[in-house]
Amino acid sequence: MHPVQITRRGPLWIAHVMTPYGHVELLCGEGGEPDSKVLLLVEQFLGAGTDHIAAIRRSAFGMPRLWRPIRFVVNDQGRLGLQFRNRLTGRQEGMFFADEHSTFQSKLADR
Repeated sequence: MHPVQITRRGPLWIAHVMTPYGHVELLCGEGGEPDSKVLLLVEQFLGAGTDHIAAIRRSAFGMPRLWRPIRFVVNDQGRLGLQFRNRLTGRQEGMFFADEHSTFQSKLADR
């Protein structure tokens, strides 16, 4: 399992997931407790033996090394997406969904 630190910001649970690219933020629930299904989906994404983040960066950007992942998001359809920040300009781009830009096809509903 990848190191995860979970904190609460108001009603939201935010996980800081350690990846090969540094910490990436993940909204993992509201209310009483974090949603373990969201955490498991991200763990499956990171632990699949394939660098899906690199695949998404290569697919989405002309110069992928300039873009650092900053946020995982699971949308209302259960699809896992990533948001990126440009290392030079600070500009944010996303959402790039894993099922469109990599071989990762799992969704929250599949868990």
